[in-house]
Amino acid sequence: MENSTYTIPITRSLSWDAMGHISALITGARGTGKTFFAFSLMASLATLPVLSGNLLGTAALPTQFFVIDLKNADMARLSALLPKGRVANDKKSAIQIIDQFRKLMDQRMDWINANGAFGATARTLQMPLFYLLIDEFSATSAAFNEAISKDDKAQKYHWFSTLHQIMMLGRQLGFGLIIITQQASDVNSGLSSALKEEFGLKAHMGPANDASYRLTFGNESEIPIQALSTGEGLIWLEGTTDNGYLLPFAAPFVDTHNFWQILKTAFQPQNVEKYLTYCLKR
Repeated sequence: MENSTYTIPITRSLSWDAMGHISALITGARGTGKTFFAFSLMASLATLPVLSGNLLGTAALPTQFFVIDLKNADMARLSALLPKGRVANDKKSAIQIIDQFRKLMDQRMDWINANGAFGATARTLQMPLFYLLIDEFSATSAAFNEAISKDDKAQKYHWFSTLHQIMMLGRQLGFGLIIITQQASDVNSGLSSALKEEFGLKAHMGPANDASYRLTFGNESEIPIQALSTGEGLIWLEGTTDNGYLLPFAAPFVDTHNFWQILKTAFQPQNVEKYLTYCLKR
């Protein structure tokens, strides 16, 4: 496999190295295409490596997905396609999933240390990616911030501390986050500055004012004058747009009439027991 093993095409000229710049932030107002952009990324990731010109790839290194959707909306429907215990729609199951994800991360680290050469990483061993996707992150954060009892406060600390651990430690292990939220402010979304610095892909879907764009991309970003509609946005990719420039883009076209079947095909090779320690290269 070449270095393109983990590369996801965003447009014909833009690609995302998911392993190298693993976590992604997708923002924008309701109805701007955030969820379907995320679905298209998931379909490609779940069947890595990609095939030129196709949404679905060969599935030689299928990304394993876990999903949290406390609003019980479109992402929660993936419970019909993903294995049992992979999708959460309440606080209790969200904690269970994030704990499971963190535990799997530790298990992969132990396996690499025991079986890989000195300095080995998930990338050098060509191991499948693992992603935790959190939809409506601001609503999820708000749910955990409603901490009244002692148990609630302990749960709140556990939630945010585990998120930080995954973001800070997951890259070398192939474990990342995809976060979808309407606004990326520290106050409203619960995204700390430390977390936002870890995203290798940042996309803001649909039209917005400069203040909203800067919450997503930072104050140093050069915001182009561009008329945007549903399914279009601005994107920053680590390693590609590092000089502060944002690029306008159109998300891959999604045919809603058969997209559920596409996702059904994409999520067939979901098997944690097999793919946690699976690698193509030793």
